[in-house]
Amino acid sequence: MAQVEREQLSVVMFPWLAHGHITPYLELARRLTSAANHGDLDVTVHLVSTPANLASLAHRQTDRIRFVPLHLPALPDLPPALHTTKHLPPRLMPVLKRACDLAAPRFGALLDDLRPDVLLYDFLQPWAPLEAAARGVPAAHLSTCSAAATSFFAHLLGASGDRVFPCEAMRLGTPEEEAKYTELFVLREDPGALVSERDRLLLSLARSSGFVAVKTCAEIERPYMDYLSELLGGKEIVPVGPLLVDDSGGGDTAGTERVMRWLDGQEPGSVVLASFGSEYFMSEQQIAEMARGLDLSGVPFVWVLRFPKTSAGGEDDDDDGHAGAARALPRGFAPTRGLVLEGWAPQRRILSHGACGAFLTHCGWSSVMESLAAGVPMVALPLHIDQPLGANLAADLGAAARVPQERFGEFRAEDVASAVRAVVRGEEGKALMRRAGELREVVARNDADGAMVGELVRRMARLCGKEQRVAVPN
Repeated sequence: MAQVEREQLSVVMFPWLAHGHITPYLELARRLTSAANHGDLDVTVHLVSTPANLASLAHRQTDRIRFVPLHLPALPDLPPALHTTKHLPPRLMPVLKRACDLAAPRFGALLDDLRPDVLLYDFLQPWAPLEAAARGVPAAHLSTCSAAATSFFAHLLGASGDRVFPCEAMRLGTPEEEAKYTELFVLREDPGALVSERDRLLLSLARSSGFVAVKTCAEIERPYMDYLSELLGGKEIVPVGPLLVDDSGGGDTAGTERVMRWLDGQEPGSVVLASFGSEYFMSEQQIAEMARGLDLSGVPFVWVLRFPKTSAGGEDDDDDGHAGAARALPRGFAPTRGLVLEGWAPQRRILSHGACGAFLTHCGWSSVMESLAAGVPMVALPLHIDQPLGANLAADLGAAARVPQERFGEFRAEDVASAVRAVVRGEEGKALMRRAGELREVVARNDADGAMVGELVRRMARLCGKEQRVAVPN
């Protein structure tokens, strides 16, 4: 019998130049290329990013996942080592966006070489679908943020007209307060920008062909998915699941084992993990307040600290990998009940350890999902951009308590200590733990559901006329 010829679905992925965006794109690529329910269609992925991002990911390439370097044009103060948000000083973020925008013709040339069937792109590159359309390639927006945050910002940025955001739990205050927040944290315009900050998200959503894919699951975010679809004139929102990543094989192995041995010696549910994302760097004042708050709480802790690169070439100035924390921590701070880690930490492994009883977090979307996946309640301390929406959603789900803040990014040590104690040792924490355990089952079920990835494949195949090759689920 003649063997059935298998057709290829070639997908180019173009996430924003940030670890928190590349990681879920890469996890989706793994699932797209390894899923067995695509019928006679084999999926191959080309993931495009800068050499600064791809260097540490080389081991993640496979026969069906290939990395394609995008070289950004040279701009002052932005050497190639800083063509990534990892360790990027905040003052250079507008410069990185400008350099990425200027790379549009080079990205188009890559599409000419790769000749993909479909492009999946991120929200900061609304020009990417135009480059694809010029070559007859359909493009779909893939959001690594929650549907709640995406719909909220689309609402605030003008897609809603005069309507009030329908989900009260997500609101950040009065309409005036929300507008001020948007101006302060989302729309910091760069005079030299090629694309207005106000336009990036709305254009990316509007230019998505047929549907918008979101890293989420309907069991948690159905109301926000529905409202986002409404804002986009009925465009369908396709969930692709939590896209949880196994972090057991990355980073500093010796450091990881040291942390795990320390956790082994702690009482069950007694430790708080404090970590605030891979792209946020606390100020000296914030570090001092956090150090005092953790100390005052009396709760054992693992605190992950991160710092920007400070040298012109983008290299770390610290010789031993710990000098940044040593310089930044308050004089006299000697954590007898905890560990201070600098840089990377095995977040999922720590959260899944029996000693971990709470997660003091900025509530970035991946961190919220990882906390829910571990069944660990959150102490929410949002610091910028979409994090207040993640904190609101986690609290509305019944899995988080808030650290009081008069303004986002400002907090008192006493409030940190009180919130941590309440979640780890108080009655409130017991209720949050029960609810987190319930949500753990929801997240696990959705992360294991290959049907969502299969549905995304069918949608992409439909865009490029290869739908007949995709298996239809029973």
